[in-house]
Amino acid sequence: MSESANPIKMSVWAALFISIACQAEAQLDPLATDIFALPEDTRRTSSLEEKVYIDPNADPLGIDALMRPIDTQHTSEYLEKLSSGSPSSPAVATDLGGNWTLNLSGGTVGSAYLHLVQNMDAVFGRGTLASSTAGKASVFRATSASGYMAKDVLHLDLLDTHNLILYRCTLTAGRDSLLGSFSAYDASGQRWSGTAQGRRVI
Repeated sequence: MSESANPIKMSVWAALFISIACQAEAQLDPLATDIFALPEDTRRTSSLEEKVYIDPNADPLGIDALMRPIDTQHTSEYLEKLSSGSPSSPAVATDLGGNWTLNLSGGTVGSAYLHLVQNMDAVFGRGTLASSTAGKASVFRATSASGYMAKDVLHLDLLDTHNLILYRCTLTAGRDSLLGSFSAYDASGQRWSGTAQGRRVI
């Protein structure tokens, strides 16, 4: 009797286990879980839920640093150093203020008598230009002067306002002397050059 009861018990336990397993499997909803979701699918669905905020003032190209306005002080200093018409240093050791005689030789012969004023590197003034020819008396004409100092070099323009002749001088300046050259330009388009030598008149 006990031997026949043992297979019956086993069959009952087997039937009970199968019914419990089937009921648990029937309650499992594969669509309600993410066990079948691949990693890229999870990433795709999560990115759809994120909200993206765009700043209208943002720099999309990353060129804000390049588009900043240049410092005008540094720009003027840079141009001042590069410009051939500007002095390289505002500090000038020689004071050229006073009365000067400047002799011009070459093409035309004459002397300029100038009263110069210097303000920092700017040099300007007025005077007369005397020119003479063989056998004739000197002719004096009003002359204006303007220029600047670059270290120890004086760049000075003399303008004969009567004949409209420009004398552009480049002179090495000492305490009481000037030495260099000039180029002259007249209203008809002619040009000539020569030497210039000056001294301070006490």
